[in-house]
Amino acid sequence: MLPAALAGCSFSMSAGGPDYAKLEGAITDELNANYQKIDREVSEVECVRPANAPKAGDTFICNADVDGSTVRVQVVVSDDEENVEYSTLDVLYDLSQTAQGLTKEISADRGFAVTVTCGEGLKVVEVGDSFECTAADRRGDTRPVKVTAGGIDEDDRWELIGVN
Repeated sequence: MLPAALAGCSFSMSAGGPDYAKLEGAITDELNANYQKIDREVSEVECVRPANAPKAGDTFICNADVDGSTVRVQVVVSDDEENVEYSTLDVLYDLSQTAQGLTKEISADRGFAVTVTCGEGLKVVEVGDSFECTAADRRGDTRPVKVTAGGIDEDDRWELIGVN
């Protein structure tokens, strides 16, 4: 239904100093593979470059631009050989595709047809945070739908507000 966050990926930056261009390219490739489901591509990834070469345990953020929306990727240096792991801190939603997926899921869950609207365009939501859409039945009764962005090991969740 909804796009997943980029799972933890491992990558070797290079021997003899960090190769940020290589890391940014790897993150771009991973995100593009993930965003194919919403027909989007990353136009640029830029990593914050620490003043000193990162060492094991250090973290830094890379920002990916997707149609003017910024998705943050956290990079963790996993060892002194400059191997890193990275994962998204944000989930990117195409709101019309999200509404279509929710329409199917909520209709199946409730046993009657509903139409969900979430707006248009892209929305970036921090993992664990929520946003609302609206579900309407054929009589025109509406209910808010709370969508919570899932993380690496957790799917996105939805909940009809005010329904038992």
